[in-house]
Amino acid sequence: MSPRGRAGASFVAGLAIVVVAGLGAARADAAPEIEPEAAQTLKAALDRIAGATSFTYRAEVTNDAPLPSGQKIQLSGTLEVAVRRPGGFWSSFDGEQRTSRIWYDGKTLTLLNNGKNVYACWPAPGTIDELFARMKDELGFRPPLSHLLREDVSATALATAKSGFTVGRSVIGGVPCRHLAFRGEKTDWQVWVSEDGDPLLKRIVITHKLEAASPQFAATFLAWDFAPRLSDATFRFTAPQGAIQCEFEQLKR
Repeated sequence: MSPRGRAGASFVAGLAIVVVAGLGAARADAAPEIEPEAAQTLKAALDRIAGATSFTYRAEVTNDAPLPSGQKIQLSGTLEVAVRRPGGFWSSFDGEQRTSRIWYDGKTLTLLNNGKNVYACWPAPGTIDELFARMKDELGFRPPLSHLLREDVSATALATAKSGFTVGRSVIGGVPCRHLAFRGEKTDWQVWVSEDGDPLLKRIVITHKLEAASPQFAATFLAWDFAPRLSDATFRFTAPQGAIQCEFEQLKR
């Protein structure tokens, strides 16, 4: 082969190496990159919830409400939740725009609008996991943070995350925490997990990055109880005096 031919062949071979290396780097960039420490910390906190037969929590929540003008208004409220697996769920939400209660006893889900004193009932499936899997499609909504109550929450969270890492350490409500950050296709989310004792979620911030103005939802957990005394009455609805039953579509207006 002539020197010119050898030079051309060397150039082509070198170009091929560069292209292959570039493709390999692109594949590496596209692959999920979740730091093991971040994954382990998140999994430990979520498994603590998923593995509990019953528990309660109280949280302060904020939710961004984008206006047509582009301005964002932050609405706040207090959320209380009680869970008894497999078929007991109760929640109370007191916020700026609404006050509501939910009861679920493994047979029926009831939503009460306290301000209007009206309620609606739905013949629900027999477990909490089935309940939250069907509510969005059949009723058009799910309670705040309901994804945390599913028994497969840690596997689902890690499967949907495209990347994740430990941001650092901070203090939430006087409790030392590990601050984690994750990215998904539709949402980015941050989690703060307590470092001392059992791993507990102390704060969550979710950014809906595909929606206009990228609104955020945040919850700061004020209290967890994994040994609550919950009776059947906790999850059984009793209509308040003068309450009127209606259809779910009317209740959501």
